[in-house]
Amino acid sequence: MASLVLYLSATVLFAQSTVAFNCSKKPIYVDIHKRAVHDSPVFQYGSFIGLGTPSQNQSLWPSIAQNHTSFASHEYCSNSTLKSCDKSTGGFFNPEDSVSFVKQPSFQTLDRGSDASFSGSFGQESVRLYTHFFETEGASQTLLENSTVEVVTEGSIIPARLGMGSSSTVLRDLAARDMIAGRTYSLYIGQGFNRAGGAVNGSNTFGGYDSGRFTGTPHQYQMNIANVNPMSVRIKDIILTGTNDNSNVSLFDNTAFPEMKSRAADFEAQITTEQFPISLPYQITKNFMARTSAEKDKDNTWGDNSLRVKNSFNGTLSIVLEDGYTITIPSEVLVNASNITPIQERTEDSKAPFYLGSAFLGQVYLMADYEMNTFFLADAVQKNNAVMPVTFCPKSVPEAYQRPSQSQWQRQGLIGAVVGGVVGGMGALAALYCLVVVFYRKKDERKLQKELKKNEKTKMAQFDIEEAPTFDPPPSKVSKARFWKKT
Repeated sequence: MASLVLYLSATVLFAQSTVAFNCSKKPIYVDIHKRAVHDSPVFQYGSFIGLGTPSQNQSLWPSIAQNHTSFASHEYCSNSTLKSCDKSTGGFFNPEDSVSFVKQPSFQTLDRGSDASFSGSFGQESVRLYTHFFETEGASQTLLENSTVEVVTEGSIIPARLGMGSSSTVLRDLAARDMIAGRTYSLYIGQGFNRAGGAVNGSNTFGGYDSGRFTGTPHQYQMNIANVNPMSVRIKDIILTGTNDNSNVSLFDNTAFPEMKSRAADFEAQITTEQFPISLPYQITKNFMARTSAEKDKDNTWGDNSLRVKNSFNGTLSIVLEDGYTITIPSEVLVNASNITPIQERTEDSKAPFYLGSAFLGQVYLMADYEMNTFFLADAVQKNNAVMPVTFCPKSVPEAYQRPSQSQWQRQGLIGAVVGGVVGGMGALAALYCLVVVFYRKKDERKLQKELKKNEKTKMAQFDIEEAPTFDPPPSKVSKARFWKKT
């Protein structure tokens, strides 16, 4: 009897777990690119999102640490140390111009260990998620009403942030209102922002993933909820490859760096969008500097303490995770045109976490399942020709788009050769046919001329020649030829 009760209980729990998620819901795709934003004189890179009624359009930077979606008020730049603040906030929001904004003065923040980089007040507002597959086409809107947002009034960083942390209010509201399958989310950060210096746009997918944005089988990892950035991985090796001589060296290898007493131990690194550079342990950073002749950037060009190489270095850096998955930072990202690297300076006594910043995320596609506290990484297709959003049902494993399989003839181009041969052969036959027709026409014309001459001689032989009578001569050859000529 006890076993029957246990079986029934398990069946009920399984049914509840499957019914809880409506996996027939389509995902919501929001692209990331540079665009015009409210009350700003320049285009700014970010997620295409509007706020308020009427809409005040913004470009929001995805934050996988922050839970609230935040917007800059007009007074932010008066109380901020942000460089070029009027052109860097992602837009401005004026609550007084919106008829749907409701203040929430007693709301308590959901962000643990609140980021002291900015502060503001909370309210409920209509958030407009714009699906914009191509920049040349119009956008469609998903309206999320009465969602909690933060209006930032002072700080030192870009305040316009799309909160996609483990307690994301946007993700929570979308799932609770049955607008997406569950609290799942996917991100490609892109490279179209100034620090990255690229041209490839990114994307957010709420309740789904873009199956054409990654390749291969995704690698699955467990979130570490104790971290502010819960998506953490363990790194077991970092390999520096020289492109010119194709030489490899492990930054963990004590035989390549004699000052190390033993091989470096693996370490945990938090994946984050809060900074661009990658922050590594002190000894690993020193090894990188020694191998590439990198040094501290005295000007701190980007304000993120990225190292600068003295001379150009043409190589790649590969990060090997605990399960063997390897992510390679290409040479153009490892050292940019100004010789700035994405590796962050680090002091020996620093207690800060190790980070894999946006430079890392520019090479991978990130898919998070907050219902199960798991996430996936896969090689990103940086320039995809089509957007293919697919529902990301909680507890499932994302699958990359598989192009239709081709036969051996198709792969080797034999079909094209056969088609070309057939078409060419038909053309040759047509040309041969024309030659045959011309030949027989000429033959018929020659035969006709002979017949005319023969008839003429025969007629002349039949006449009795007399001296007196006269008669009209027979038609000339020219006239006969003209009579028989086809028109």
